[in-house]
Amino acid sequence: MPAPVTSKGERSAAELKAAALRVIARQGYLSTKIADITAEAGKSAGVFYRYFTDKDDLLRSVVDDFAVALRERVTEQAGGPHALDGVEDVRGHVRAYWDTYCAHRAEMTGIYEASLVSAEFAAHWEGMRARHVDIWTAHVAEARDLAAPDRDTRLTALAVVAMIERFCQLAAPAESEEEGDAAVEAMTRLLAHGLLRPEQPN
Repeated sequence: MPAPVTSKGERSAAELKAAALRVIARQGYLSTKIADITAEAGKSAGVFYRYFTDKDDLLRSVVDDFAVALRERVTEQAGGPHALDGVEDVRGHVRAYWDTYCAHRAEMTGIYEASLVSAEFAAHWEGMRARHVDIWTAHVAEARDLAAPDRDTRLTALAVVAMIERFCQLAAPAESEEEGDAAVEAMTRLLAHGLLRPEQPN
């Protein structure tokens, strides 16, 4: 069992988590070994096991940190009330997810890859997706008021979320700000043409 964490221990644990995120960003979670993390952090295996029981235990801690950061970022990005009245609104929602994904790509990669082999992390991943789908379900309903009635707004929202998720996995990180802007614009145009009245995207 990990030892109680002191202020010095908190720094060591934080250094291990930061090192783990750097390694995961380079080579993925499933390919990351504890030895990779300790080497990156400049710590011994003994130090690692002082704070974490195994690699999954470290990821659980990262997931908790990520959940707090994600809530704060979404609140900041959202600003005012949500709406989906035109292309700019679609672009704003795509940009919020893209920026969040890029800022936390290692965490997203870790949770996603762990979800492929762990029921526990699959539940984390599905929970994040469900919250995203909830948001887009409301947006799709608003957009369909402008276009045509949709028999299943949640299914449409799931399609939107699945596209955005997979697109970010493949396109992020962009090599430049211009490439990032182009990625956001590509997804924005695709979604806008599917969700809004034909004459609205321009």
